[in-house]
Amino acid sequence: MNFYLQKADSCKVKFDYANSYKYISEILTYAKENKDFNTEILCNIKLIEIYRHAALFNRSEKYLNRVTALIKEHKSKVNHYNLMFFYNRKAALFSEYYRMPDSTLIYSKKALQIAEKLKNNSFKFTCLMEIGYVYEQKNDLENGIKFYLKSYEFAKSIKDKSQTCDALVNSARVFEKLKKFTSAIEKCDEGLKLLENDDNYFQKLLFYDTKQNAFEHLGDKSSAYDNLKLRLKYTDLFYENNAKEKLLEEEQQQEILNRDHQLLKSKEDYEKARKNQFYLVFIILLFIFGLLSSLYYSNKVKIANKQLDIYSKENAFLLNEAYHRINNNLQLIIVLLNEELDKLEHSETDQSSILKILSKLESISTLHRHLYQSKDKKSVDIEIYLNEIVNNFKELFIEKEIKVHYEIKKLDISIDIAMYLGLLVTELFINSIKYAFVDQDERIISLQVFKENNSLKLNYKDNGENTIGKSITPNLIITICKQIKAEYSIESKEGFEIYISKILSERNGK
Repeated sequence: MNFYLQKADSCKVKFDYANSYKYISEILTYAKENKDFNTEILCNIKLIEIYRHAALFNRSEKYLNRVTALIKEHKSKVNHYNLMFFYNRKAALFSEYYRMPDSTLIYSKKALQIAEKLKNNSFKFTCLMEIGYVYEQKNDLENGIKFYLKSYEFAKSIKDKSQTCDALVNSARVFEKLKKFTSAIEKCDEGLKLLENDDNYFQKLLFYDTKQNAFEHLGDKSSAYDNLKLRLKYTDLFYENNAKEKLLEEEQQQEILNRDHQLLKSKEDYEKARKNQFYLVFIILLFIFGLLSSLYYSNKVKIANKQLDIYSKENAFLLNEAYHRINNNLQLIIVLLNEELDKLEHSETDQSSILKILSKLESISTLHRHLYQSKDKKSVDIEIYLNEIVNNFKELFIEKEIKVHYEIKKLDISIDIAMYLGLLVTELFINSIKYAFVDQDERIISLQVFKENNSLKLNYKDNGENTIGKSITPNLIITICKQIKAEYSIESKEGFEIYISKILSERNGK
């Protein structure tokens, strides 16, 4: 029985659910014949886990109810290991399927209590991590870090390097959320020291990512830059090793799930099929030739569709990676420009030039971050995108004592138009800050972006006294308007005003 249980677990890890089910069924038959209810309970818990692992939650729930009934029936005769295993898997199901964190917490704590009594190291660590994760999801970060640190101390005491690093990753992340950046950096350094001679690129990039964010919050730009370079290095190594494997693994997992589903369906329908066997054989003989022809061409279509699906997944993966890499590289350039800006304290002209470049880079970086995080790679919500660009200028507006009134309506727009619009708004802000205002008390900028009929409208205005009555021709803004085929008009009666109208087509906007 122990051998079959190990085989079942091994098959489950390899996503071979059909064989895993077969081994459990063999033990289950033996347990029922010998009235060994504890083994029967253990087998049903294993089936909960197999179907949970395969994301077939309805079937997993069925076996959960069966185990609950068996435990109620035999009560005090159920062994502690089965109870611990049952509460642990019930907690996992409540977390992933029912989405009930309070119930997850209750069952995880019950499993932990039994694990400590049985001195079961594997279950104890899993329970501590699950409890910490539930508290983190509930935003109870103090309790979250408490259990992550407990799991770390425990993993360290049993000298399990993999579990120690898992606990350190979670602890560092929650310390960062608690704004305890020094503690987050310390935990990352400890994890990196443990992984010094390992090729666990994924955990390394997580540690360097947390360190980069922590150093940025502490204002240490040089250290943030160093850790960003290391994060990019291990990101590249991780994706090089795992990109192709992930696509193949996903395809293999889907095939196994389909086969397992078909196997289970066949068993349920077996008795019914036997009654109609005679009629089925007669029908098959009549249509055997047509069926074989159909199967041949159907198989060719399936192979072609399968190949197309692989190419589609690969293209989606590469596109997502492209946006991710572009955003990372833009962030790297922004960090370098910020460092140069800090060095030019006494050169206002140079600072202004770098600031202008930096603002435009940040607007493009913002666009790529939205595309990387969005499922739709063809369009961007202009309200979210332009609001973030306005926020990028917030500190500069406060420093120059400029009030900004803006109203940006929600609108999905194509990425090429969005990029030009972001650059245009950035250039308008920079021009107003640099040229519009003289020594005046009230400095106001207003921005409106909305859709009217089938056109995108942008109205921009500042009350800068320096531009009143002057003939103004902002070359870059005019070039951008021509590039996107937008109409524009400029006035300077009460400051600088520009009205832009762009007709939206089915291709470049909704």
